[in-house]
Amino acid sequence: MHGKRAERRWANRDRGAAWAILAPNLTLFSIFIIVPVLLAVAISFTNWDLASAPHFVGLANYRRMLSDPMVGQSIETTFFFLLMGVVPTVVIALLFALLVNVRVPFIAAMRTLYFIPAVVSFAASSVLWQWIYRPGDGILDYLLRLFGVNGPAWLSSTSTALPALDIVSIWLSLPVATLLYLAALQRIPEQVIEASILDGAGAFRRLRYIIWPGVRNMTLLVAIVDILAFTNGSFDLVNIMTQGGPINATTTLIYYIYYVAFSNIQLGYAAALSVMQLFLFVALLSVVSLLVKLVNR
Repeated sequence: MHGKRAERRWANRDRGAAWAILAPNLTLFSIFIIVPVLLAVAISFTNWDLASAPHFVGLANYRRMLSDPMVGQSIETTFFFLLMGVVPTVVIALLFALLVNVRVPFIAAMRTLYFIPAVVSFAASSVLWQWIYRPGDGILDYLLRLFGVNGPAWLSSTSTALPALDIVSIWLSLPVATLLYLAALQRIPEQVIEASILDGAGAFRRLRYIIWPGVRNMTLLVAIVDILAFTNGSFDLVNIMTQGGPINATTTLIYYIYYVAFSNIQLGYAAALSVMQLFLFVALLSVVSLLVKLVNR
């Protein structure tokens, strides 16, 4: 009897300690995540222009999306922006991780250099790459002219503006993705790789049967981190480098939400768009998770 009371007492103490540890994080998570999401959902059912009190309109904002051509266009732009950015980032990050996971002279300096873009903000990178993409006297056009090629209007053409933004996002996202893959690679025992080399396994066989099984679980995390970075970071790039142009070719969904909220001052409709974006984002992560699990089978 006394033993059960002691166990119950210890269980209560452990539960109290757990709540004491979790309480600060749960409080901050509620204040900065849960409460804003609930407020956005509530505002999405209103018509609010900041000049007057919010007016309840029910599902009118959600019905408006069905007839707003910019909604479909911005979703399509966002999808292609993620597709052209996240997939190359995952592949290139794995290749970079393989390159820096070798013991050669000055490898520590090389690892430091490739991580530099991670400490540069999206805003500062946007200004830097605007200069790189500048027609005529930009560094990219200068390098192309060395080979007798005239560079296109990188940020002023509907065919090159979105890929140009993707290049910047890939450059910014590669360090973190490479670091995650590098952590996974360093968990593979060196003895296993050395034994495979002695057995005559080539580079492709080592990649397929040893390296990929060791890093494939990390691929889901890399993909999620990259989707988050590309989705949120696209606003800074678009706002500074193209302002959604040319002809809305780079107007992603997050930038269109900003335009509706702060240029048209339609906070209710912008909140409805934000709620839709949240659902689309969760659906996208679910699909990516499912695809990675299917590949890992």
